[in-house]
Amino acid sequence: MKETVKVLMSRDGLSREEAVKQVVDFFKAMQSDIQSGGDPFSWEEEFMTEFALEPDYFEDFIFRLA
Repeated sequence: MKETVKVLMSRDGLSREEAVKQVVDFFKAMQSDIQSGGDPFSWEEEFMTEFALEPDYFEDFIFRLA
């Protein structure tokens, strides 16, 4: 998830705090849904839309859940 934060800061010009908040908010929503029985990989499309990043970056989020 640190790499996602770095990209948001360099590419989008977000401050560290803004980038961390965006990543943490997304992760918490995803985590809550998955804990309620949601499919982790249904979030991949949402991730790509939210962050405009390749699915490789999404793997960091999935591994955090393990």
